[in-house]
Amino acid sequence: MVTLSSIFNSNMVFQANKPVRFFGNGNGQVEITFLGNTKTMTAEGDWLIEFDPVSYGGPYTVDIKLDGICTKLRDVYFGDVYLLGGQSNMQFKLRECNEPRDNYRGNDNVRMFTVDRLEGGEYFYSRDGWVILNKENAGEFSSIGYYVAQELARDNRKIGLISCYQGASAIQPWIRKDLADKFPTSLANRGFPLWNGNGVLYERMLKEIIPFSISHVLWYQGESNAYTGEAELYIDMLSSLVDNWREDFCDSSIKFVIVQIANYIWEEDKNGWKIIQELQLKAPEHIKGLKTVVCRDVCEDADIHPKSKKVLSQRISKAIEE
Repeated sequence: MVTLSSIFNSNMVFQANKPVRFFGNGNGQVEITFLGNTKTMTAEGDWLIEFDPVSYGGPYTVDIKLDGICTKLRDVYFGDVYLLGGQSNMQFKLRECNEPRDNYRGNDNVRMFTVDRLEGGEYFYSRDGWVILNKENAGEFSSIGYYVAQELARDNRKIGLISCYQGASAIQPWIRKDLADKFPTSLANRGFPLWNGNGVLYERMLKEIIPFSISHVLWYQGESNAYTGEAELYIDMLSSLVDNWREDFCDSSIKFVIVQIANYIWEEDKNGWKIIQELQLKAPEHIKGLKTVVCRDVCEDADIHPKSKKVLSQRISKAIEE
């Protein structure tokens, strides 16, 4: 039996001007017809079929035949795709922010796919496919994803968001295990052992979407690594993650925009928290194609999950467009 990755659904957004990749797993016959071009292969395990880049536009259809069973993807567009990664502040929903519900706006140009978390608990799951933003479901979008997409969805350009995050996750579980094992296991593992083992979220979540073409990774993480003795290695771990992801997504041009954690006073380890902040600010000096966005002057200090995310997201959008 041959299967297709769950990211491929009607209403989806492919990254424009980068290779168009279809992939899945299993043994059997695969046939994909796209823009008048048909490609076939015999799958034996992980499989991949790649088409040439396509410029912005749509809608298109894709015909997929797996072991003779046909599926048609409709309303397929080419736009800009952003991977939302990190921990709870990226996971933080619009309904949890201080944005009045009367201000929620739908936007047919914004679509989001959610990678299933290990613990569940999301409103959207991979089985929901690519969800088109409307006023009713807006509250369940990542707040940063929502604001950034609304900023960038101009001139009828489609924006695709891939939600791939886990609250209370350290950085080590997002790195391939053999690479993560070079660093200490995070102390955060004690409280959240389900997902904080080295390489666990890379293997169980990120690999579901590798090697889908994307434009940027938006990364908001670091709170779970703010321990003295571990925080000092954050740039090395972040650099390992960036190299790992670019290699596995087969794209050295992927840009990273990271958010410096807020000025929250973390009583458990104030020094470790400050070290993470300092290293995140210095990260662009060490990692090519990475920008850091500061939030301390526009987000609350008294909450580890600042509710003011709109101005921060405008800064992220600006960093993407620069």
